[in-house]
Amino acid sequence: MITTKILGSLVGLLFFAGIANADDTNALIELDKKWGESEGADALAPLLSDDILTISVEGLAAKADMLEAADEAEPATGDYDAGDYQVNFLSDDVAVMVHSTQVPEPHWSMHVWQKLDGEWRVTASASVPIEE
Repeated sequence: MITTKILGSLVGLLFFAGIANADDTNALIELDKKWGESEGADALAPLLSDDILTISVEGLAAKADMLEAADEAEPATGDYDAGDYQVNFLSDDVAVMVHSTQVPEPHWSMHVWQKLDGEWRVTASASVPIEE
């Protein structure tokens, strides 16, 4: 039978794990917004893992492709507008995020974030346009 002391310890661990995940959820949402507002490869590079895999309607891409596209992109004409965030943690250092974005181009995104050397990085990403 589980003693009160053990049960209390388990509840405490679950409570603090929930707080840690809530903090990480907020940090990941802020990092995503930073990504959406970044302009140029220098701003984007620190958010991506070196071996990132991405897919979009244009096909597959790697980090070098994403950085090249970031340098060639036109500056944003408005604020990055993302919402509908959902973050699910697969472990303490891996999370899957989905969200919608209306500006600059309406789309849904899914990102896999992994904590590498103490920093969250995107290791996989996919996006699809939102039909008008």
